[in-house]
Amino acid sequence: MNALLVGSTRSAVPLGVQEFADEKEVGCYLDAMTDLARQAFPSSALCVSLGQDAEDEMHQYIALDVEVGGRTTEELIVGQRIWSAGVARVCPSRHAVYFVLGWR
Repeated sequence: MNALLVGSTRSAVPLGVQEFADEKEVGCYLDAMTDLARQAFPSSALCVSLGQDAEDEMHQYIALDVEVGGRTTEELIVGQRIWSAGVARVCPSRHAVYFVLGWR
């Protein structure tokens, strides 16, 4: 798996993720989507990698996994709401299918 733990400062994503994003024509949304994940869960570590749908092996996506251990239910709900409200603002829905927020 080609993954990168992304800190609070802007870091380059793994080359394989960037190549996938460019191939799917969503590279221009990559920074905005990682920034949105950071806004939703500002004190959580963020890991960016490629994921694969469990039911459709042909569908890959960019996984934005945040570490949520120790977070309260309220913090999780607030973070999820920030993410959900922000996705449509930063990425058209036809491209947003290539970005998945995950909790670990």
